[in-house]
Amino acid sequence: MRYITLFLILATWQINFAQYTKADLVYKCDFEPGDPVWKEYNDKAFSAHTKAGKLVLEHQGKDEVWNEPVDLLFNPMYDHEVEVVLCQVSGKDELAYGMNFNYKDADNSYTFNISANGFFTIYHYQKGVYKEDIAWKESDKIIKGLSKYNKLGISKKADKIHFYINSTEVASLIYPKYYGFYTGICIGGVMRVEVDHIYAYQKKRPIRLVENSNSFGKKIHLGNNINSSGADICPVISADEKSLYITRTFYKENTGGYDDYDIWVSTIAKENTWNKVKNIGAPLNNKGNNFVIAVSHDNNTLILGNVYSGEGKSMGKGLSFSHWTKNGWSYPKQMKIKNFYNNNEYNEACLAPDGRTILLCVERDDTYGDKDLYFSHLMPDSTWSEPQNLGPVVNSYSSETGGFLASDGKTLYYSSSGHPGYGGNDIFMTKRLDDTWKHWSEPKNLGPKINTKEWDAYYTMPASGKYAYMISVPKPGEKADVYKIEQPESVKPEPVVLIHGIVHNSDTKKPMQAVITYYELGSKKILGTASSNAETGAFTFALPKGRKYCFHAEHEGFISVNANLDVTVLDKYKEENIDLYLSPIKTGQSVILHNIFFVSDEHRILPESFPELDKLHDLLAEHPEMKIEISGHTSINSSGEKYNHDLSTGRAEAVKKYLVMKGINEKRITAKGYGFSKPIYTEKKEELQAKNRRIEFSIISG
Repeated sequence: MRYITLFLILATWQINFAQYTKADLVYKCDFEPGDPVWKEYNDKAFSAHTKAGKLVLEHQGKDEVWNEPVDLLFNPMYDHEVEVVLCQVSGKDELAYGMNFNYKDADNSYTFNISANGFFTIYHYQKGVYKEDIAWKESDKIIKGLSKYNKLGISKKADKIHFYINSTEVASLIYPKYYGFYTGICIGGVMRVEVDHIYAYQKKRPIRLVENSNSFGKKIHLGNNINSSGADICPVISADEKSLYITRTFYKENTGGYDDYDIWVSTIAKENTWNKVKNIGAPLNNKGNNFVIAVSHDNNTLILGNVYSGEGKSMGKGLSFSHWTKNGWSYPKQMKIKNFYNNNEYNEACLAPDGRTILLCVERDDTYGDKDLYFSHLMPDSTWSEPQNLGPVVNSYSSETGGFLASDGKTLYYSSSGHPGYGGNDIFMTKRLDDTWKHWSEPKNLGPKINTKEWDAYYTMPASGKYAYMISVPKPGEKADVYKIEQPESVKPEPVVLIHGIVHNSDTKKPMQAVITYYELGSKKILGTASSNAETGAFTFALPKGRKYCFHAEHEGFISVNANLDVTVLDKYKEENIDLYLSPIKTGQSVILHNIFFVSDEHRILPESFPELDKLHDLLAEHPEMKIEISGHTSINSSGEKYNHDLSTGRAEAVKKYLVMKGINEKRITAKGYGFSKPIYTEKKEELQAKNRRIEFSIISG
């Protein structure tokens, strides 16, 4: 995780250079007030500062190379030009100075250098290994000597990059392997160099905006109950919008001190205000950097950045998870992801609403730029698959940061500095197009009400999608705070039904912990899982539109209970309260099979009933001494007692036949029909009479 404030401002000044008539001036720095700010240093080895319209770089230490790279806000994958005017003021005239390009770090970069005695060279480092592309070559008729300014230029055109000294082309190369998007100044040895200006040109790509981008509400500061004098970043809102986790740094009350990162949490109060945030404490906070990446939709699992050591004092690369228990949050355990590695110092991730896919922001060998978005799926052994890249539509040449997948499981919001935008990092929206996780719609910028000239990231929202939560830096140099903003319909994810409920013991009516799994009705493919709270039995999960769902709760020693919900058509976000009751496995226990369906007025079982019947088969197979009665029941109707008795008996017999066909001894099953003699409801409302039409099973023995 990182907290960065970029001060490089996208400039729009125009300047008339004939060679650049087909490109736009995308970066302009004359080192005057109001120009993009470069870092300043002042130590024994190196100093850098601006003075009188010049960037003055002075190397006072050993004869070694010093690089000063920045983001010039162009895409190095497309044609571009960069112009730097600089001169060597002091030092030996055989020393090298010039410009870096395609720069990731000192071990992965290219350099175009000249010397005041009339030579130039081009070289690069790949994973720390030095290689000359063009050895030192004399060009004394072009290069000007000490205290005289030279104009260096690079120009990418198609698959080649051309090199210029004082407007004369001196070399060209096949455009090299991409390392990084930084460009900057290089000085080699004890010398003083002054930079007059640095410009970058590129044909601007249009900013692709979401529809109604100006229809966002006003950014609402969350006040002192959430924000502090420190930096409050990485907000993570729960699906039900009742809990808010933030990461706080530059704050003396953090566990590890001022520069530490700690997790803080707030809960919703009356009238939709927030209670004062509290430090979440041990074991989640320690003397390392601690931050919440995601909270599961059931609110009972947190995904955390970094890997916690056994002593809880040091942190390693990777991700961890913690479950809510009766004693609070469990000690974080490492998420075991196959072949996980991250070549970047920072990482973020988000958990899909189904709890079975995680999106990672990491840098790997097949990354397109700095950090990219990857996906990893939960495996049957509770490990996670090897990360796979989301592809070049989502990922850019630059850095992707802080992805968030909405409750519909399709709409992804993330921050990028590689797609056309308004500043250093902008927030974009894209939609997943299929189940491969590799095909996405073209990302669209959320627009100027969300994105600024600063670094914008960490966009998160509850299942409703009405509001989004994000960080914002009010002014350059100030620390970030958390805001919320009302979203237009065009930016909201697709609507979902948010299911709330409590798992009960059907005998004691007390809440209990259980695992809830949901499927498409008639299918055995798991679409998602949730857990109920160990203390309250409460659970929450989201069902995207477009399916009929079956879901059930399970706990060892109890008969799993099922429910179903039709979400085929859904016009807007809604919430449903559905409690689930688990029945202890014991003689005399009766359970309704909710997801058994028949052809109307017949005893022919419909295929969508098979998963439910298979669960009953599994129960009988796991308890070979168990004997049951299958009972059929009808609604109260005018068809007559005999008709209803025969229909209910036939349906009970059909269930028995299915179980016997699957291998259960027929002597263990009794089938009876009761017609409408044992109604649950006597009122004649159709929705109640529909519940009287049912199949039950009762444990007779075993």
